[in-house]
Amino acid sequence: MIPQQAPPQPARPSWRVRLPLSRPFLTYVFLGIIIVIFVIMELMGGSENARNLVRFGANYAPLVTDGDYWRLFTANFLHIGALHLLVNSYALYVLGREVETIYGSTRFTVIYLLSGISGAIFSYMLTQGLSAGASTSLFGLFGALAVFFFKQRQLLGAIGRQRLINLGMTLVINVIIGLSPGSSIDNWGHVGGVIGGAILAWFLCPTYALANPVEMEMSQPVENQIDLPEGQLKDTNTLAKQGFAVGLFGLGLVALTVVARMAQSS
Repeated sequence: MIPQQAPPQPARPSWRVRLPLSRPFLTYVFLGIIIVIFVIMELMGGSENARNLVRFGANYAPLVTDGDYWRLFTANFLHIGALHLLVNSYALYVLGREVETIYGSTRFTVIYLLSGISGAIFSYMLTQGLSAGASTSLFGLFGALAVFFFKQRQLLGAIGRQRLINLGMTLVINVIIGLSPGSSIDNWGHVGGVIGGAILAWFLCPTYALANPVEMEMSQPVENQIDLPEGQLKDTNTLAKQGFAVGLFGLGLVALTVVARMAQSS
């Protein structure tokens, strides 16, 4: 008898999907805010004048310890010199649009503002110098992107894994620059920002599900192809669902501020 070859198995079908994305808007609002504040500072004494920076709300540990806790928020909108503004503005333009597109405007705003405060608290707790700049929030956005590509590494396949590697390399490069001799970078602010952004993003990260389960069997695999009809995937996670977690994070920031004040007072 001549052995018969088994008929070839049909390839397992896979679905090409489009991620539900948002149109960035608030990124440009934040960009406008930091630029307007910078111009006002320049007109009223200069952005590199220490006394002027303090007047506009820079993060300065002795004053925060005396009760100026609002500086942990306002410092993230100030910049020291035009180069500082340009670098951070470009980073916000790139990172902000990507995070807002993926997470949506509401979750983007929460990550941007709260991770900025997280970084400012770390800076307050572990440094004594004058600190200002949006980089605390920007590192929070960086952490949010890292969490997204980590959580979606199966869905996004090789593209997502490569993006995660690139983010890791960028972080290492920034750490090296920040630790180089003569650097004036607020490394603790960056550390606090990326930690805060990553924690928030862990809860606020999009959770995708098929939008039309009747038409598409849930058992079928989903590949990273984001160029076919929209509506196949939906994001089932919202800020409202994660309100408790975000509230706990806010309480954690309050507790960390208390610890920071004790550390500065000792």
